[in-house]
Amino acid sequence: MATGDCTLYGVHKMYMVSRAIIKNKYTGNTINSHWSYYKCRCGDLFACSGAPQLGEPILDYLTNHYMNGAGQSGIITIHVDPSDINNTSKRTLPGFDFIP
Repeated sequence: MATGDCTLYGVHKMYMVSRAIIKNKYTGNTINSHWSYYKCRCGDLFACSGAPQLGEPILDYLTNHYMNGAGQSGIITIHVDPSDINNTSKRTLPGFDFIP
């Protein structure tokens, strides 16, 4: 699931760094404005609609290689192809550790 093994920890330690707005990169329409944006110290990125750092399901999510975004005022806007959004009811994914 991760873009590769973490060069610092082996498994990416994902810390929530901001809220995220997910927009369709073709239309500019907002898909969801209530996601969380995570970053590992190695630079790998992750965004999801759930709260895995609290032990809750991940739900809709994006991994590093699908994200193109910009941040302002503590919120990042990520422009994506909607078909790149994955979904899971799991609380974790291989290669990731979500830190509260």
